[in-house]
Amino acid sequence: MREAVFIITLLLAGSTFSQSNEKVDSLLHLLDSESLSDSLKGIVLSRLAYYESNPVEQKKYAEELHTFAKTTNQPIFFYNALYYKAIAEKHLGNLSEAISTFYEALDFADDLQTQSEIHTAIGDVYKQNNDYRNAFKQYDKAIEIFGEKDSLYSGEKWALALAYTNSGDGYLITNRQDTALKYFEKAMAIWESISNEMAIGYTHGNIGLALAGLGKYEKAENSIEKAVTILIDYQDYYAISIFYTYMADIYFEKKQYDRALRYAHESLDMAKEYKLKQQIRDANLKLYELYKKVGNSNEALRFHENYLIYKDSLTDIETVQEMADLRTEFEVGQKQAEVDLLTAEKRTQRIITIAIGAFAFILIVLAAIIYKYYRSKAKINRILGEQKAELERLNSTKDKFFSIISHDLRSPVAGFNGISQMIKMMVQTKQTDQLLEMTEHIDSSVDQLSKLLDNLLNWAMQQQGHVPNVPEKLSLKEMSEDLVKTLSTMAQGKSIELDADVPENLELWCDKNTTMTILRNLVSNALKFTPEGGKVGIRADEDGEMAKIEIYDTGVGMPQDKLKKLFQLQDKKSTYGTSGEKGLGLGLQLVHEFMEMNNGKIEVTSEEGKGTTFTLWLPLFEAVGESVTKQ
Repeated sequence: MREAVFIITLLLAGSTFSQSNEKVDSLLHLLDSESLSDSLKGIVLSRLAYYESNPVEQKKYAEELHTFAKTTNQPIFFYNALYYKAIAEKHLGNLSEAISTFYEALDFADDLQTQSEIHTAIGDVYKQNNDYRNAFKQYDKAIEIFGEKDSLYSGEKWALALAYTNSGDGYLITNRQDTALKYFEKAMAIWESISNEMAIGYTHGNIGLALAGLGKYEKAENSIEKAVTILIDYQDYYAISIFYTYMADIYFEKKQYDRALRYAHESLDMAKEYKLKQQIRDANLKLYELYKKVGNSNEALRFHENYLIYKDSLTDIETVQEMADLRTEFEVGQKQAEVDLLTAEKRTQRIITIAIGAFAFILIVLAAIIYKYYRSKAKINRILGEQKAELERLNSTKDKFFSIISHDLRSPVAGFNGISQMIKMMVQTKQTDQLLEMTEHIDSSVDQLSKLLDNLLNWAMQQQGHVPNVPEKLSLKEMSEDLVKTLSTMAQGKSIELDADVPENLELWCDKNTTMTILRNLVSNALKFTPEGGKVGIRADEDGEMAKIEIYDTGVGMPQDKLKKLFQLQDKKSTYGTSGEKGLGLGLQLVHEFMEMNNGKIEVTSEEGKGTTFTLWLPLFEAVGESVTKQ
């Protein structure tokens, strides 16, 4: 397992190889806007360098950001430009240039967390060039930065765990498995304390590798399988590619050569797809060893030749001397950086206090509502104990209400994500004069969310073992306007135009809560699958004794094969939206069921790349309700 290079460095690099292309496209569209201010341009270029998965393009955006930083002279933009350029150079195999750029970025690192991260990144580059002596020195510096602090906040814990993990990887590569396992276990304890699921996945894989080195193959295989299971959910194929090489190692040691070959080929295919030179090299070497072991000399020779090609392009003897010279230059300027640490730490604490205060109120409101709800649930459970025959039906209804509440809350809460990102960047760029305006958006969003929570909770508590269905006279225009107001924050966060065109006198004879759930579900889905700059709308008119309601968008659309089974509950997996929004996978099934409860029907038309339209028919009050009320 000598060829392994630790996968946790992806965390430091921002996981650029697993980011969504839609985010890059949206940012490029925003960058072309003529009304973009200088401060926002710096933020957009920083996000482009962060999300871009192609290292050549990532380097280009980082250099553009560096040129822009010279015009504004803001340290945060200099730091971002140098940091992401170094990451790109590392993935391109330009190790000398990568480490030189990391040293430059260190001059702009004004807090303990970023300084520790950069020391870890420099250690990773030394390790990539097989210079373990200097790599361990850098990892030790990253760990020692926090040595005198009694307590660490989340970001500092993250940086410390990263240093432990990558140092453990160095010990693993140098065949010191016992020491590596201790470092990985220290890192695992920190990752679990801050609930970083992706890092937990990586660390499971590293622990598995250490166990395999100690000959504990069954435990090793279990740990690596846990890692792959977690990382598949994040679509982190770069990490999975490396762990597949680890699986090939384990089956190689167990003499199960067919399974080892399958994992090695899967690792190579992923590495080629994402142009990862280092992993292509390691996978070729593993395939050479396996084919040599099974006696297939032709295949063994082919993969060995490929291995030598990539090995020569990544390892340059002169690079070792250049790195040593750069390290000497860095040591000269290190003393001054240490003098600035205390001041930088205080400034960081102030920023954290502002961020915590912005969300404290929201957390308190949600905690109070959850507490109130669970007290009500305890009372219901006592009744269920006396009515055992009703248990299955009541549980089914309860699960359905959880799905409704979770789905309807997800859309307005998602609007806070954009506000959070803007607050963070405003603080980093010291644009504090715009924070007051941002608090007004927060107040408005919290007010709308609070009203929605009250409505949903009251409705849920009214149910008696089934979903209530009490038809009444409803103004479709008022319902549509309330819905637009509730989801406006989510729409503004994606720069989507959201409006409703409903006649004043259009009145329905339906159950209010299920009807609002139908409309909220379809409009929030439209916002979820519509990219930035798109449009979502509601329009309605009379159609005989029914109201014809259309909810349309200019989003990504759906293929025809998906339309045929759109309302079938086949699984609970949902599709991610254009900005990475995640749903529950139950919404459209509830829409279909609630439409039937209200004696309505629903149809959908869609075209990929152009958008989707849901058409609803619901009873009009003047056609149905008047005769019912007379009775």
